[in-house]
Amino acid sequence: MEWLDHIKKRKKELGLTNDMLAERSGISPGTLNKLLSGTTADPKLSTLLPLCEALGCTPDEVLGKGKDTHASLPAELAKKYAELDTDGKDEVAHVINKEHARMMKKRTETPYSLDTAAVRTLRLYSTPASAGTGSYLFGDDYTEIAVYANGKTEDADFAVRVYGDSMMPKYENGDILLVSGEDEVQTGELGIFSLNGESYFKKYGGDRLISLNPAYRDIPLGEGDDFHCFGKVIGRLKK
Repeated sequence: MEWLDHIKKRKKELGLTNDMLAERSGISPGTLNKLLSGTTADPKLSTLLPLCEALGCTPDEVLGKGKDTHASLPAELAKKYAELDTDGKDEVAHVINKEHARMMKKRTETPYSLDTAAVRTLRLYSTPASAGTGSYLFGDDYTEIAVYANGKTEDADFAVRVYGDSMMPKYENGDILLVSGEDEVQTGELGIFSLNGESYFKKYGGDRLISLNPAYRDIPLGEGDDFHCFGKVIGRLKK
């Protein structure tokens, strides 16, 4: 698969490990490992866009549609491009990549025809919601990811990555959750919570936060605790 060879080559050029690329792109380690191992034969748009952004290339380049780009330029521009040194060509590539990313983002904000899969953007927060010991969440530290529009993603206000194993076996470390921003959830529903400055992905138990993994104890909620609900978990992105 030519696209996979391009991704691996670019990853090697940047000196990135799988974990580093997963963190930079916002793609779960499990999904990325399947992609790099060749298990995933046809990457989804929601995976390809952030991956290309993290690698500093365009989807056309990865899919083999960007070869000899200057050959299709007007003759005068093609001649000038050919005379540039390495730094000059790198600068041109930087501008092209930047403008291409701008156009790809713009496309997600315009109507699609009936024969084109609709796409929308979601905020994916950089700091994961802990399914284990807790971590601080939210603020302005997020990236926008492109996802296919469907019932779940349309209802989601933001996305957040799972960290830890206390919600296994249903939710794994690295899963990306779809969250509907709500101030409270009903008892028994899953949500993203803040407790005394730490964030958690848990099941709400009324007076406690509950893990799905029986190896973890419940977290009791006291009267003096600083407790807040960020939203209800309504699903997760498919790997």
